[in-house]
Amino acid sequence: MGTTRTTFCAGLAASSLALAAVAAAPALAVNADHGDRIVAARPVTTTPHVMNGAVTGITQVGNTVVVVGTFTRVSPASTFSSTADDLVRNRVFAFDATTGVIDPAFNPNLGGAANSVTTDGTSVWVGGAFTSVGGNTAIKRVVKLTASGAVVSGFRSVPNKPVNEVVYSNGRVYLGGSFTSVASGTTSARAALAAVDPTTGATLAGVNVPFTGVYDPANGGGGTTNITRFDVSPDGSRLAAVGNFATVGGLPRVQVALLDTSGSTASVASWATNRYDRAHNSCASVFDTFTRDVDFSPGGDFFVVSATGAFAGGAASGTMCDTVTRWDTASTGNDPAWSDYTGGDTTYGVAVTGSAVYVGGHMRWQNNPFQGDQAGPGAVPREGIAALDPVNGLPLSWNPGRARGVGAQALFATAQGLWVGSDTTRIGGVQRGRLAFMPLAGGTQVPSVAPAALPNDLFLAQRTSGAAGNVLYRVDAAGPAVQAGDGGPDWTTADGFVSGGNVADWGATVPRDATVPAGTPADLFAAERWAPQDWNFPVAAGRHLTVRLYFANQYDGTAQVGQRVFDVLVDGVTRLDDFDIVAAAGNKTGTMRSLAVTSDGDGLDIDLRAVVENPLINAIEVLDADVPAGTGTAGVLLRRGVDASAAPTGPATTANTSLDWSTVRGAFVVNGSVFYGLPDGRLYRRTFNATTGATGAQQVVNLYDDPDTGERIPFAISNLTGMAYDTGTHRIYYTVFGDSRLHYRYFTPESSVVGAQDFIGDNGGVDLSRVAGMTLAGGRLLYGSSADGALRSAPFAGGRVTGAPVVTSNDGSWRYRAIFTAR
Repeated sequence: MGTTRTTFCAGLAASSLALAAVAAAPALAVNADHGDRIVAARPVTTTPHVMNGAVTGITQVGNTVVVVGTFTRVSPASTFSSTADDLVRNRVFAFDATTGVIDPAFNPNLGGAANSVTTDGTSVWVGGAFTSVGGNTAIKRVVKLTASGAVVSGFRSVPNKPVNEVVYSNGRVYLGGSFTSVASGTTSARAALAAVDPTTGATLAGVNVPFTGVYDPANGGGGTTNITRFDVSPDGSRLAAVGNFATVGGLPRVQVALLDTSGSTASVASWATNRYDRAHNSCASVFDTFTRDVDFSPGGDFFVVSATGAFAGGAASGTMCDTVTRWDTASTGNDPAWSDYTGGDTTYGVAVTGSAVYVGGHMRWQNNPFQGDQAGPGAVPREGIAALDPVNGLPLSWNPGRARGVGAQALFATAQGLWVGSDTTRIGGVQRGRLAFMPLAGGTQVPSVAPAALPNDLFLAQRTSGAAGNVLYRVDAAGPAVQAGDGGPDWTTADGFVSGGNVADWGATVPRDATVPAGTPADLFAAERWAPQDWNFPVAAGRHLTVRLYFANQYDGTAQVGQRVFDVLVDGVTRLDDFDIVAAAGNKTGTMRSLAVTSDGDGLDIDLRAVVENPLINAIEVLDADVPAGTGTAGVLLRRGVDASAAPTGPATTANTSLDWSTVRGAFVVNGSVFYGLPDGRLYRRTFNATTGATGAQQVVNLYDDPDTGERIPFAISNLTGMAYDTGTHRIYYTVFGDSRLHYRYFTPESSVVGAQDFIGDNGGVDLSRVAGMTLAGGRLLYGSSADGALRSAPFAGGRVTGAPVVTSNDGSWRYRAIFTAR
């Protein structure tokens, strides 16, 4: 983290650093616990400026803020553009937290870079690569200072190589770096980690766990074994370290390790992961380690690791390169609780405050797992700094922006806000020289979401029927069966209709032009059948037909006009000659061509033939031109009470008619808003009044489509049969038409950001392929069935179905587009 690991804070007035002095005693938190609060997005204006280099560490002792780094000049808060008031401060300085005035006496004058600073509430320890302090070359790499900046002469500890991190905890001063020994009167062998007495600097015998080997020996020899950063849990019982090491205490612990420091003798904890092994990652070889920082939560129950590494496939490869990841301290699993991908950019400093995981780096996006060095589907812009949901890693709405530079290495949270130390001079839209304070005053509150209980009212999105009565065939050429968007027949698979061709599933849909009829499911364009192919549909001779052919080019190798050209023949006659999808509609854009046909005596034959490259098709629809389409009736929203066992307590009544609820594809309510999908593949929201059933104006939920292509995250919204939000996991659970599995993706109500990745949950062996609306309430998964119209209830806990379902209503009415509660 590059900051202190104990917290000593005080108060802040609205626009100034009015920090009151506090008792000089070590706090229990690594970073202050901000509860449900997020700091303001605009910094205060009273902090001094750091004029060059970078800030790498920040701490606070009473009313004094101590800053370390690679800088040599600092300036008062009001004179950034002038050098007249610059003060020489070599790699460390201090200022008054109330006034922001730089302390004229605090000037230890370090002869080299300072990497970290810590405090016990009275004294300060600085670690780095410096080889002198105040000209005294006997003091190297670690120094103990008073709160006024004087060297404490009784402390003597000299590692033989640089110190990257120094942390005070429970009567120990921990050192981490590239050293192999520490001298204090006598010399003790210590491989990258040591603990010393805070008074004398003597090496403590109880902490002697060697870090050895290197992560990537093929990378120029792999470099010197090194701890990049580490952190100690608030109770002092665990130490989490990151670096280029390969073994710790003789056990395999590649790049990330957890130690048990609860007793008099430290040891390697049982927690381990191989996700940072070379075999699992193809990060750029220029990095001896791609880990960058680690920070414990205020409760010590998890820690967060930031990383660099360059884009190496993102989520598709499972790499940890350029991620922020959460690891649960007590977990015995191999995988992180979540991973947030930046799309190839580095995050450095981390500060966990309970309400948020603040990260600083030179990233441009979060939630960007699919593309490197550009915004892919789902990418949320976050320049240089971000706040992530600690439960699922998605970005919160906090978005001050920061000039990126190399990155913000020093993030330090106090009870009054967040300190940000970096190598750039702009944050939150204002100029602050490499040091900024984002106060809690003026910040926002993260809303809590109460879980739904039983008994409760269920809201039921009614289906409709009778629409599209002229449909003879609807076929998804390459994908699964898809729900119709107009109340008519659903789209089937291609089985039995086609010979030839290959399937390509792009995993995400694309925008559609005006030729595509309203209500056409967006998911039809997510997969294609390519290569020459022959289709046959049984149709009697002489029948008047309308044939609709759906196309979308998603292959980048044929993204230009003329790179994919083909013919479409109907009953042996060329009906689309030299057809070029990109010329007709553009690349990665869905389009439709409608043909009037009279069938011959051998069924309806549709053949695709190559001219340049391969033909492709996404879907085919065959309509009877002599039969009216039919419109069906709009669906209404019903309300029906259920008891503690989810059994109905009375008949359904009408709750809302302002929307055609038959078009809804799953829905859930969070904090007074109903979220729902529609056949166009978008997610929408409206305010929702649980008492009256009234809804507000419809708003599109931003899924952050690819800004270049319009490609959407792989979320089969138009094909959903049910959705439910789980408050404990911050996830949307959902079911897909014809799919027996339980899907989920992350969702953060505070920002309405939807996770880019689709995950498969534990359905407990329950077949969910015929779900007709579902919700979570009272620790139960409630869902209707399109097969028998029954309502079923299954126990649900910890993000999974934990038992067999039971039927709570078998009246045959539970065939809905959505079922939801209003909490």
